[in-house]
Amino acid sequence: MTGGISVIDKVFAEQTKLIKPNFSPSPKKWSSNEVTIAWLGHASFLINFFGTRIIIDPALTSNIGITPIGNFTIGPTRYVASALKSDEVGPIDLLLVSHAHTDHFDYPTLRKLQSSNTFAVTAKNTLPLWKGMNYQSIDELHWQNSKSFAGVNVKAIEGKHWGARIPWKKGMEANSYLLSKNGINLFFGADTGYTELFRQQLDGTPIDVAIMGIGAYSPKSFEARHATPEQAWKMAEEISAKWVIPMHWGSFKLSKEPMEEPIARFRQAASGQMEKVVIQETGVTWILPR
Repeated sequence: MTGGISVIDKVFAEQTKLIKPNFSPSPKKWSSNEVTIAWLGHASFLINFFGTRIIIDPALTSNIGITPIGNFTIGPTRYVASALKSDEVGPIDLLLVSHAHTDHFDYPTLRKLQSSNTFAVTAKNTLPLWKGMNYQSIDELHWQNSKSFAGVNVKAIEGKHWGARIPWKKGMEANSYLLSKNGINLFFGADTGYTELFRQQLDGTPIDVAIMGIGAYSPKSFEARHATPEQAWKMAEEISAKWVIPMHWGSFKLSKEPMEEPIARFRQAASGQMEKVVIQETGVTWILPR
C-alpha cells in the first residue's frame, strides 16, 4: 500500500510489541500424581489434576474479539503474550469455558484445540456457539448441576455476571466451576462482581485453591460484573481458600485502570497473608503442596 499502512500491517505491528513472559510452562514434565497449575495469561489456565489434563477459558492468540473471516480476529491485542501457544499445551482431557465473552470464548483457540479425545463444558444456552467443532462431547452445565469428565467432577457455580456474546442473547449464562478429584477441590471463580453466592454455594466444601478475577473494574460501573482486587480477596476469604491465584489482569487492556494496578491492590488487600497467593506472573507453574 503506497503512502500509508494497511490494516493487516497495523495488526502485525501491534503483535510484534507483545511482551514475552519471563516463565514458560513445561507440561510434558508434569507428574500425574500431583496437582499442577500454570497461568497462561488472562483467564487461561493449564492444569494437570492428578492425571486429568484440563484447560480453562483458553484464549491463547495475540488478539481477542470477533472473527469475521476464518481465524482472523478484530479486537484488543495482548499486552503480554500467552505463556504457551495452542500447539504447545499438549493433549487435553477436559476443556472448560466459563462464558461466551470473547476474552474467554476465543474461536481461533477453541478450533485449534478441538479433539475427539477432549470433553468440553460450557455455560447454559451457549451450545450453538460450538457448532461445527469436533470434541468428544460438548456439555452445557447450569448452575448447581454437576457431571464427571475424565475422572474430575465439575460443578457449575453461579456468580454475578452476564454471559451473552451478543447483547440481545440474554439467555446465555456465565459459570464459575468447582473441580473435584481425589479429595481436592479447585474453584475457578470466573468473571463476577462481588457476591455472596460463592460462599453460599460452596458452604461445607473445603477449597484448596481459588482462582479469582481481579481486573476490569474501572469505571465504577464495571464493578457490577468484575470485582475489585479487594472484593476478590474478600470472596476468597469467605470461602476459606487455602491458596489463591489472581487472574484476569495484565494481558489485555479491557478497562480504564492501569495495567499493573490490579495486582498491586490485590497484594495490599492480602497484606499479612501473601504466602497464600501462589501465582502472580504469566507463565508461572505451581504445584499444590502434598
